Amino acid sequence: DPHDVDVALRIERDERLVQEIVSAIMSGGNPFAPVRRALAGTSRGLQFQYEDQAREQLVAEGTVMVPLWRRGDTLEDARAVLHGIAEDPAAGRAERHDMIEAFTGLDRYIPRQVRAELIEWQNEGLISISQVQLPDAPDDSELLATPEMRWAVNRRWQTDSPLRRAALAGLTYLAQGGADLDLVDLAGQRLPTPGRRAGRQVDAEWRVNWKWSGYRAIPRVVPDGGAWLEIIHPTRTRPLTGLLIESAGTPGPGPLRSERNLAHPPL
Repeated sequence: DPHDVDVALRIERDERLVQEIVSAIMSGGNPFAPVRRALAGTSRGLQFQYEDQAREQLVAEGTVMVPLWRRGDTLEDARAVLHGIAEDPAAGRAERHDMIEAFTGLDRYIPRQVRAELIEWQNEGLISISQVQLPDAPDDSELLATPEMRWAVNRRWQTDSPLRRAALAGLTYLAQGGADLDLVDLAGQRLPTPGRRAGRQVDAEWRVNWKWSGYRAIPRVVPDGGAWLEIIHPTRTRPLTGLLIESAGTPGPGPLRSERNLAHPPL
């Protein structure tokens, strides 16, 4: 009665999927979300590997890959293969690969390939990773004090959306630490803060993100003095946890280390 099943997919990237990927990059979404919904619905017990590199890594480590379904197979064919896998009465919890303390309790929501790359970047001295708890934004949050900020958040997410809750929690975390919101990139878009609307042009230093969209930019953007806040598995009601990814030279957890940021007080 497994509670965690890993499935590796080999996807032919046709024009439609390429368009989905480009659209997701532009909006900060997950290009494989439609594929996952089609295969798993709302089930949380299935974890998918979409990239060839991840599957090849598993094979190199000795994992035996059992083809369950190929285009043209019937559902009955796939079920026959699945039920043909012999059960191991001595089976127990599998060893967790590519793990560090910061991933404790979160690893099921972090694809293994992502975990491996984050650990590699940390071992190379490019980044440091810490787990942080995120506060919910209060109802009277100053983050939404201006019509432009309310519009920027409400046009992207419904009021009851877990992503809206995650966005406000991430911004609250940064604001409580004194971050300059002029320098924040929220899920792929800059904020219409009073400073930016007044013409202040500065590069993003803080990034609030989820679903690991564009995560391969981390070793490029983080060592420049900023931080990447990855919100893990946003939900409507459960406590929100994030991974704070900073430059390896940052002295301890906390996003506020940049001299450029300290020169501009928080809003």
